[in-house]
Amino acid sequence: MQLHLLLPGDHIDPGELYNSPMASARLRLAPTVKAAIQLGWKVTAGDRPIGQVDTLLVGKIGAAEVDKRAPQWLEVMAAVRGVGGKVILDYTDHHLATSSPMTPFYAAACQTADAVCVPTSALADVLTQDFKLSAEIHVVPDMLEYAPLAPSDPAQKDKLRGMWFGHPSNALFLAQFLDNWPSSLVNHELILVSAPQTLEVLKRYPFASPPALPIAFQPWSVAAVRQVAAQADYCIIPSDLNSPKRFASNNRLSTALALGLPTAATGLPSYTSHSAHYAELGSERALRLLHDPSVEHGAVSAFQQHWAAQYTEPGVIGQWGRLLMQ
Repeated sequence: MQLHLLLPGDHIDPGELYNSPMASARLRLAPTVKAAIQLGWKVTAGDRPIGQVDTLLVGKIGAAEVDKRAPQWLEVMAAVRGVGGKVILDYTDHHLATSSPMTPFYAAACQTADAVCVPTSALADVLTQDFKLSAEIHVVPDMLEYAPLAPSDPAQKDKLRGMWFGHPSNALFLAQFLDNWPSSLVNHELILVSAPQTLEVLKRYPFASPPALPIAFQPWSVAAVRQVAAQADYCIIPSDLNSPKRFASNNRLSTALALGLPTAATGLPSYTSHSAHYAELGSERALRLLHDPSVEHGAVSAFQQHWAAQYTEPGVIGQWGRLLMQ
C-alpha cells in the first residue's frame, strides 16, 4: 500500500515533516506518516505522486502559485479516485467561509474527496450543517508536541510575564487586545513568539495610545515556544468570533495549557470542551487570572491530567491509523 501526501514541492522527504515550520505539517501530516509506516505502507510526498497511489492525503495547498497548482492537484485527486484509490482532504482552515485565493480549490476539493478530515468537531459540525458535504467527515485533533510543564510561581517575581505565540495572521487580534489593555494591570510584560511580520502588524496598528506594557519579541521555533513558556506566568490568545479564524483548532490553547500556562483566550468553538481549563477574555475570571495567574493553576493541572493524553503523539498516530484503514 502507498500513501502519498499532496504537498507543495518536489520529492519531499516525509520523515522531515516534524521539522516543518508549518504547524499543519508537524501536527497533522507527520503523525500520519508514522501511522502509515506502522501499517507497513510506503509513504511519499510532494506535488506529483510517483507510482500507483492507494491513498492520497491532501495537505495545505497554500496561496503561492495556487492558480497553477489548484488544477494540477484536482487532476491528481481525480486520477487517484479513477483507479480505485481513496482521497482524504485535510481541511484545517475554513476557506469555504472566506473569499481567499484558496477558496475555489477547497470548494472543488471538498466535492472530489472521499473523506474530509478536520481538527475539531466544531468545524465538522459547520461543514455538515452549512455546506452539506457528501464526503465522510472525520475529526482527528492536532498533535500536542510538548511534554507538560508545571505552572510557575508568580509570587517569586517582581513582574508578571505574559506570552503570546502564533502566526502573524492572528496579530491583528493581539493588537486589538493590547489597545484595550486594562489600566488596573501594572507590572506586566509580554513576550511575543512569532514571525517578524507580527511586529510589522503591531507597528502599523493605529493604537489609541502606545501599549501600556513592555513588549519583547522572540523569533518562532518549536524550541523558542518551550523556552519562553518556561519563563512566563500566563498566556493570552485573543481572537475574533466574527472571523473565519473562529474555526481554528484548539492547538494553541492545548499547547499553552500543556506548557503550564494559565490562559485567557477568546471563546472559540473549538475551545468549548476545555472551558473549565481557561478563562474567557472579557470575563471577570480572565481579569482575576491576569492579576494573579496562580488562581488558574488547578485548572491547568486538571487539563494536563485529564486531556493532554488525547493529543499526545501516540494517541494522534492511532487515530490517523484507524482513518487510513477505513
